[in-house]
Amino acid sequence: KTLALGVYPQVSLADARAKHFEATQLLAKGIDPSAEKKQEKQLKQFKADNSFKSVAEKWCEHHLTGKSESYRSRSLRILNNDLYPSLGNFAIGDITPPQLLAVLRTIESRTVDIAHRAMQLSGLIFRYAVQSGLAERDPAQDLKGALKSRKVKHHAAITDPLKLSHLLNALDAY
Repeated sequence: KTLALGVYPQVSLADARAKHFEATQLLAKGIDPSAEKKQEKQLKQFKADNSFKSVAEKWCEHHLTGKSESYRSRSLRILNNDLYPSLGNFAIGDITPPQLLAVLRTIESRTVDIAHRAMQLSGLIFRYAVQSGLAERDPAQDLKGALKSRKVKHHAAITDPLKLSHLLNALDAY
């Protein structure tokens, strides 16, 4: 059985000797170096297929169909501008709550509302990953209350029943 260590110009003789030594050490432990190399390659491919960006794109295909154009465009804008640059290359199962919080804090420094929407959107994506078996948990759940609260704008309301009846009569007579 042979094991390819690389092509000569790209792999120096010293590197080839080091790789050979590592392979003999694995053989001494009863591990097949060829199988180990294949397993590492499969793990690397698995992580590439399960990056935050690829899972989010699958989520978009699955969940954004049938939604309003404004919701789709806002979600894609948040993903492209805020979440993909920071989290896109990480494996979805390896993202921790502190990593996600750091990204959300940078968004929060610009606008609180978009930070809350980004947390909600990332939570939907993480839940999709959990349901698909690509992640074990949703780190966005641990961040409830971590962001500044949105400013609530209260609107005037008539609470007195007598005054409400006058308003309803005025509307009816209009």
